[in-house]
Amino acid sequence: MSNLAFIILDIQNDFCHTDGVFNKNGLDAAYSRKIIPNISDMIYFCKNAKIPIIALQQTILENFEKQAIGLGYLKKMFPFIETQGLRQDTWGHDLIDEVKNVDYKIKRWGISSFYQTEFAKYLSALRINQLIISGFTTNGIVETTAREAIARNYKITTLSDCVSSYSENLHLASLNNLSNFGDVLSSRDWQEMFAKESE
Repeated sequence: MSNLAFIILDIQNDFCHTDGVFNKNGLDAAYSRKIIPNISDMIYFCKNAKIPIIALQQTILENFEKQAIGLGYLKKMFPFIETQGLRQDTWGHDLIDEVKNVDYKIKRWGISSFYQTEFAKYLSALRINQLIISGFTTNGIVETTAREAIARNYKITTLSDCVSSYSENLHLASLNNLSNFGDVLSSRDWQEMFAKESE
């Protein structure tokens, strides 16, 4: 029997809102905003089905002088993040309004959802063995999380209309990769399948 969790990755104001730091630095929020209605619909579905919803939030650690530390790869990919964005207890770090109705929030400090986070503890405590994945970007945190989960013997489903990227080519390439070790289907198809299996 599968114990499911719906996973939401990085659907935060700084990534996904037009007033967010990433949009202000030339990374168009439209790429992430197009999937938000589908994620919101999945939240509603999962609440009714009593499926736990876990949101992971990219978080920038600061020292006592409010300087960013431990940035790693982020500093090279997004130089502006050294001085702004994704700071704990800020509007930009928070989930966007449309997806706030989650059950658990977990801070993520780097490229991994598992390494040095509480994610594995939550999954173990909830006895989860299958992850239904959504988030932004497909070729970044979505595929990374899926690969890490597979390595830990979780079953994976990626919702194709609940993930996106700044690049359509990279998005499609990642969906192809993800289909090699898990299921890839639309949120509506997944909901219909879940409902049928629950009868």
